[in-house]
Amino acid sequence: MQDFLFYLVSGLCIGSIFALVAVGYTLVYGIIKLVNFAHGEFYMVGAYASFGTYSLLPSSTSPWLAIPLMVLAGGTAGAAIAGLTERVAYKPIRRSGRLAALLTAIGVSFLLQNLFAFFSQARPLQYPTEPHGSVGEICQRTVLLGTDGLVLIRFAYIGAAVLFCALLWYLVLRTRFGRAMRAVSQDADAATLMGIDVDRVIRHTFLIGGGLAGVAGTLIALQGVTEPMMGFLPGLKAFVAAVLGGIGNIAGAVVGGLLLGVIESLAVWAGVPTGYKDVAAFVILILVLVIRPQGLLGRVTRVKV
Repeated sequence: MQDFLFYLVSGLCIGSIFALVAVGYTLVYGIIKLVNFAHGEFYMVGAYASFGTYSLLPSSTSPWLAIPLMVLAGGTAGAAIAGLTERVAYKPIRRSGRLAALLTAIGVSFLLQNLFAFFSQARPLQYPTEPHGSVGEICQRTVLLGTDGLVLIRFAYIGAAVLFCALLWYLVLRTRFGRAMRAVSQDADAATLMGIDVDRVIRHTFLIGGGLAGVAGTLIALQGVTEPMMGFLPGLKAFVAAVLGGIGNIAGAVVGGLLLGVIESLAVWAGVPTGYKDVAAFVILILVLVIRPQGLLGRVTRVKV
């Protein structure tokens, strides 16, 4: 049971990261019905931006000041690259059909991966753990949970997911911009007739989703490795989480992310080799599409003809 507690908490922690990224997927899909497969690369860009911020800070900077600045830089970079991508790649082909948008998203994903591989010479980056009290050393500290040690920074994943999802809930349900988002999601043409700037709503939705992905990438990189392909698999898993919860449903994306993280972690606890735990995400995707394609919290929509 002690091992079970460790894997359960570990799954909730990584599931919180999936939830942050999945919310970005579901926001964009809910507004313009685009599955943005470049979303994982926004996560990667955030991680690189936070590492660059760390490199520029004076060595005397307190890590308790440096870490929030790095998270802010990662979120800002994720939002910036998402806004740029929407303006340059997605906006010109918005009315060209879903297949064109899907292929464009895949192309943007490969482009960003290879650009960062070229400029970084594909070298993995990791925060140094020396001297004592440095950012890298603090982010590698562990706390005993059951019979294993859990990296302490992982609890920040849950805190970040709760904070940003609460802010997003308030934005969507309690603000004028949130009402505009919901209007565009329901009928963009009717929203235009009501005086809503649809382009602005779509652009800001990309900024929000990219910012959340950048924050998630920064948090993972604090105790891991920053490299050009780091966003590919988390991006796919976040997409699975969004489908599991009901893509287009924000609460569903959060629930799907947490469930996916817990299921993956408990699969390892049950004896599945660590190298095969990623398979669990895609098995879940197949089962959901076969049994309940609208997801756990999604609704079946009837198209009137």
